[in-house]
Amino acid sequence: MNRIVILGASGTGKTTLCRKIGEKRHLEVLHLDSIYWKKNWQNIDKHDFDVFMKNFFMTHQQWVIDGNYTNNAHFNYRLELADTIIYLDFGLQVSLKGIFERANQYKHRNRSDMAEGCIEGIDQEFLHYVSTFKNKGQKIKAIIKKYENKKNILVFHSRDELNVWLNAL
Repeated sequence: MNRIVILGASGTGKTTLCRKIGEKRHLEVLHLDSIYWKKNWQNIDKHDFDVFMKNFFMTHQQWVIDGNYTNNAHFNYRLELADTIIYLDFGLQVSLKGIFERANQYKHRNRSDMAEGCIEGIDQEFLHYVSTFKNKGQKIKAIIKKYENKKNILVFHSRDELNVWLNAL
């Protein structure tokens, strides 16, 4: 496990898992939200995002990356280059609980993995994204299924299941 991609719905703990795996395996950690979101919730354009990712892959041989960003060309690069793909399939209730806990924890503040001015919060658009993620999740699972015999695919259905695996890592 030297090139790991972590996917799943918002609020499932992708960023936390990424950080923990990076520490345990001594891998370069990359949170895609920290690249995509610039100051005050302005986003990087797709071309610049792809260029950044290509440069990252050319300069880092071992890494753990969290974030979906399936509508970017580098989604396929990440999957192709990864030796391990982790999907956090915890369901809507766990996702909602996670985003509300995160919003309370970082209320009126930035998370350390986000750009200046990206104050943690929940709005209708974000709630809609989370509540409809199941469809996107089905598409992601279908895509990663294609890699079943080529890569280490890990799908976790609960935090407990994930924590047992993580503690044994």
